[in-house]
Amino acid sequence: MMVILALVISGCGKGTSGAAASLNPNDVVATVGDVKITAAELDEAAKSRLQRIEYEVYEVKKGVLDGIVEKKMLEAAAAKEGKSVEAFLKEKIDDKVTPPTEDEVKSFYEGRKDQMGGKKFAEAETMIKAYLTQSKTQGLRQQLFADLRNSANIKINIEPPRVDIEIGDNPTQGPKGAPITIVEFTDYQCPFCTRVRPTIKKIMDDYKDKIRYALRDFPLSFHQFARKAHEAAHCAGDQGKYWDYGKELWANQQALQPDKLKEYAKKIKLDVKKFDQCLDGGKYAKLVEENVQYGASVGAQGTPSFFINGIFISGAQPYDAFKKVIDQELAK
Repeated sequence: MMVILALVISGCGKGTSGAAASLNPNDVVATVGDVKITAAELDEAAKSRLQRIEYEVYEVKKGVLDGIVEKKMLEAAAAKEGKSVEAFLKEKIDDKVTPPTEDEVKSFYEGRKDQMGGKKFAEAETMIKAYLTQSKTQGLRQQLFADLRNSANIKINIEPPRVDIEIGDNPTQGPKGAPITIVEFTDYQCPFCTRVRPTIKKIMDDYKDKIRYALRDFPLSFHQFARKAHEAAHCAGDQGKYWDYGKELWANQQALQPDKLKEYAKKIKLDVKKFDQCLDGGKYAKLVEENVQYGASVGAQGTPSFFINGIFISGAQPYDAFKKVIDQELAK
């Protein structure tokens, strides 16, 4: 039997900049036979992809704006000293770059000999000198622009896109009334998630009661043991040791098989019988799956994914990347 579906798609209206921008939630954007597809349904289905695109657009604009700000700042500083930009840069950077000493070059070579592709010192010497000179130049340039920024009156008025992120029924650290909320979508089997742990600890230590930090499960499909590890962490949480158990998972990332999960429960002195019943019974399987689905809906693609007051940060970024966003939020 042949089934014929009638598909009607809403198009652009004359004199508008695009129908999609002016649609109301109940407007019908398509029909399949007698079934109507509304703008609200379309928006919900496309939400995560559109959020990622919005963030990418912001990143492009912010990068270009930073370049314009840097150019204007440099021109102003050079004009203040009655110099051209070229002469200003030469005086502040090029003239201050000293050639690397023989000891510096040899020390660099000895410390990275295994990365030289078998080259002897004489063969690598010129390349190393060029690299060290470039590094010194870049360091002076970064310091110059940092100093100029500190002394300039710079105001950036474009805001990064924000996502309304919920913590849900997930473990947290820090006070509920904290001005900064960080939500991390993580995977206990992800090496980058382990790598960012010292950064998170430093943030919590440095900002103390100003941060409320929440961890949401986001085990990736290709990590065989991750889901059960996330369930196990919540089972440990039933006994008040979610964070203690999490430390064991991060420390033993290459050994997250179910029998190992039970060993870690013994190690931190959990009631093993209760823990095993929780884990074997899949008590938290639904919560972990809900977290995965929610993470995907708000634009988390990989791990770790962070939202600082709804502002997205992707991956195991350095401390300064988090500090920049946190300080900007606190300054408001």
